[in-house]
Amino acid sequence: MNPFDVLEIPPDASPEDIKTAYHRLAKRWHPDRFTGAEKAEAEAKFRELAEAFSILKDPGKRLTALQQAPRAAAAPAKEKEREPESAQERTPEDWAAMAKAALDEGRVDQARALIHYAIRLDEKKPQYHALLAAILEREGSDLRAVVKALEAAVRLAPLDVESHIRLAGHFQTLGMTARAQRHLQKAREISPNHPKLRQSAPKGGQGAKTGAGQGPKGKAAAAAPSLVDQLKDLWGRLTGKG
Repeated sequence: MNPFDVLEIPPDASPEDIKTAYHRLAKRWHPDRFTGAEKAEAEAKFRELAEAFSILKDPGKRLTALQQAPRAAAAPAKEKEREPESAQERTPEDWAAMAKAALDEGRVDQARALIHYAIRLDEKKPQYHALLAAILEREGSDLRAVVKALEAAVRLAPLDVESHIRLAGHFQTLGMTARAQRHLQKAREISPNHPKLRQSAPKGGQGAKTGAGQGPKGKAAAAAPSLVDQLKDLWGRLTGKG
């Protein structure tokens, strides 16, 4: 059974679309509306609808259904000319694009299911893992799950400065300062002039002026902030709390 076909919806349907389709069809096929042989058919259809809805409202079961959806959706009608199977199926890039679109529209649960499927098809694309991290961040998941996704992204793309910056902030939040510093330093090595890495101007202009020409003590006062201070400042700006 293809639950998407049963509910007459596409594989990228939103949770709201799934619920609407189920209630519409359940009302149409409710056994109380039929008698005799038609009632038995309606009861079977009603049970099938309930089973399909149960599958698609569960994220884990929906992922399994999505795995079968491309082939089912690609099956051509008898009157249509058969095309090569590879041209009919969605690619991992298609699933990732659908996940990004769902995230942009606020459909976080659907976005997570779609990007997990894209990763299942091709786990070597760093941008898929970075997108998964963004989705997990949006839904407020355990930071360690976010970190795991970002670590996969930088393992596959060591020069991904954005993921290094995000990792630095998350490790700082988790109290893992040494790891935070390593990723912040790596980000600075990759892109010294990255906008998110620009240091804030020293506070207290008078103190900065006084420090100039006052020997070692003056130099210390005007020195750049420590990596820990930079991390705190960076994370504040990234989260809007700085």
